[in-house]
Amino acid sequence: MNEQNLASKLSGQKILLVGGSGFIGGSVLRKLTNQNCEISVLSRKERNTEKNVKYIKADLLDPESLKKALDDKYDILIQSVQFSGHPVERPWLGKSHTYEGFDAQGTENLIKAISESKAKNSLKQYIYLSGAGADLDIDYPWTRAKKRAEKAIRESGVSFTIFRPSWVYGKGDQSMSKFVLFAKYLPFFPVIGNGKAPVNPLWVEDLSQIIVNSILHPQALNQTINVGSLPELNMKQVSQIVLDYVGNRNKPIICHPKPLMKLAGVFAQFIPISPLSPNSVEFLTMDVHLKDLKKKVFDVQINGLQDGLEKSGLK
Repeated sequence: MNEQNLASKLSGQKILLVGGSGFIGGSVLRKLTNQNCEISVLSRKERNTEKNVKYIKADLLDPESLKKALDDKYDILIQSVQFSGHPVERPWLGKSHTYEGFDAQGTENLIKAISESKAKNSLKQYIYLSGAGADLDIDYPWTRAKKRAEKAIRESGVSFTIFRPSWVYGKGDQSMSKFVLFAKYLPFFPVIGNGKAPVNPLWVEDLSQIIVNSILHPQALNQTINVGSLPELNMKQVSQIVLDYVGNRNKPIICHPKPLMKLAGVFAQFIPISPLSPNSVEFLTMDVHLKDLKKKVFDVQINGLQDGLEKSGLK
């Protein structure tokens, strides 16, 4: 899709972006601000309106604030949110720090607010960022939450597009940027588990452009779409690519047994910025093989990891 066609399609559309201050949502927002559409961003923090972006203070876990936020007609809703500290749940800080308490319950609250709002009859498309493995038959907090959220959206009566991206990386992320630091400064590269966990790393700029291009695309409506780069890699291969990227290709890659890392996570989860907990170890080592991946999605040619890293400027 060329820029002219995209601009024509988005012209005059009223878009509500839930999670526009986050890593993925922020990238989507930057692409939308170049278009002739009206953008409202739902945010938990008070923000100043800028350019053609209107910020609305609301919280997914506060139904009353959602009712006020949806007191308008919107054509498109894009939801890309995640709780603070993901993938480490901290239930002792409240349900807003868990998958089911924030992602699942928050989505259900949003769906209910839509059903009682002016947006109910105006929404043409609900775009939701789920994740790889949401369809797995395993009882993890993450999969339970994603299944609940996806179910609520499918049953809402609104045309939807659900994306299940693999590991998303880029400037400002909380994962690949750490990998780059490990590769640059540690004497070895640490990997959780046996290094065989499959992954299809996806550059955030590719994902956000796919999301924007999917708006009102006939082939996107009422579809659940896996997105990720090809070929599929395992974590050892990802580690080697990152080492090559920073110029330290000969550093050893050392795998840390999963049971040992889960034990470490029992204590590490209480450190405010720790990326480790028993459940996060399970999350990071899930055996997820994405099906029906395509190298080009909604006119976006997906970069492989090597090219994506070079373009991301993570160094």
